[in-house]
Amino acid sequence: MNHGKSNELIGRSRVSFEDALGCILERANKTLRGVHAVEVLSKSVAIQADGEFEYCVRALLKFAMTPPELLHL
Repeated sequence: MNHGKSNELIGRSRVSFEDALGCILERANKTLRGVHAVEVLSKSVAIQADGEFEYCVRALLKFAMTPPELLHL
């Protein structure tokens, strides 16, 4: 039986929505294994005091959980 989990993460970038999503995936890949899907929940743009845009992406990452028999306990 496969088990999965999901985490909601937020990424920010001054470049683009794609870059903000890339930041989420880059960070997630440092600690999560088996990421198999990303669902973008929302996107927004904030205007900073200096006039620059900050792109924000809220996403749900779905990943597989390691079966108990493969855990190193």
